[in-house]
Amino acid sequence: MFERSNDITRIFTLLIIGCVIIFGCVRRLSHYPDTMPNDFNFISNIADGEYILDTYKSKLTKTIDWDTDTTISYKIPFAEKQKIYKILKKIDIFQYPENYAPTSKKDVFPSFTYRFEFTMNDIDYKINWQENTESEIKDARELRKLFIEIQKYLENDYIIKELPESKRAFF
Repeated sequence: MFERSNDITRIFTLLIIGCVIIFGCVRRLSHYPDTMPNDFNFISNIADGEYILDTYKSKLTKTIDWDTDTTISYKIPFAEKQKIYKILKKIDIFQYPENYAPTSKKDVFPSFTYRFEFTMNDIDYKINWQENTESEIKDARELRKLFIEIQKYLENDYIIKELPESKRAFF
């Protein structure tokens, strides 16, 4: 009887420790604030580095040639940053794994890599995506829209239009 009580206590203790570890490691938010958190910043690497936008350091890097980049001081407007935050909130960005790989029956070549790192409410999160399929599942479409939104904004900004033209072929 005494041994069974010790075994039950050990099992119960292990279950409690396991629950604490599992719930302590979960990095998702269960609720996104309506307003953009003050610590919200991100690094967006679009299409193999065609553009790398870093709002932490207020810098933008544009690929000019295979071994040449141009980096400038660049601060994204607050309204645009809020727009990006709303997209992240809408698509529930924390649902994406760090290495996102949706399935599809159609492969894409050449394939581009995308990276999106961000901080929100003291949580650092990173998503890597090698878009080597034409996946049309909802999650892939929504993540693609995020990168397209950032890319369109950058390509339409007059400051970025003044940068040297890329000699690297992007398909």
